[in-house]
Amino acid sequence: MATPTETTPPAPQAVPSSVRLTTLFGEREFEWDKAIYFPAGLKGFPDHNVFALANFPGDGASSFLLMQCLTEPELAFIVAPYNMESDTISPEHLEQAFTIHGIKKNDGAVLLIVTLHKPEDNGDVSMSVNLRAPIIIDTERQSAYQHHLPEAGHYDFHHVVK
Repeated sequence: MATPTETTPPAPQAVPSSVRLTTLFGEREFEWDKAIYFPAGLKGFPDHNVFALANFPGDGASSFLLMQCLTEPELAFIVAPYNMESDTISPEHLEQAFTIHGIKKNDGAVLLIVTLHKPEDNGDVSMSVNLRAPIIIDTERQSAYQHHLPEAGHYDFHHVVK
C-alpha cells in the first residue's frame, strides 16, 4: 500500500511594491499602490489599464505630467491637470461625467491629454489638449475613465494651448 507523502507548498512569491521602467524619458520607478486603474483602458488602448503619474525629470515646476503605462513601457502620454475653476469645460458636463462614473465631486479630478504638433518646415512646435475626451479620475478609488463629453459642448479634440 502506498503511503501519502507530504508535499511542501511552494513559498509564496513576494509581490513587488514598485516597478522600474525604462520610459521615453529615462529610467523611472513607480509605486504599484499609487497606480491608477482604467477599467476600460483608453480610447485606442483598451488592453492597457494600469498607469501612474510622474513629474518630468528635472522639472518640478512644470504644469504637465507624464502618464506612464505600467504594463507597456513604450506607452506614455503627456497630460495636463485641468483647472476645475476654469469654464473651458462646462461644470455641468463635468458633474455629469462624475455622476456617470460614480465619482463624488470632492474625489474627482480631470486630466487632459496633450498632443505636440511639429510642423514639417521645422517651425515652432505647438500644443493642443483633448477637451472632448478628458480623463476623469476618482482620486479615492484610484480609478479613471476617458470620458467623451457631449457634442453639444463643442469641445475640440485639438484645443490649441498658447
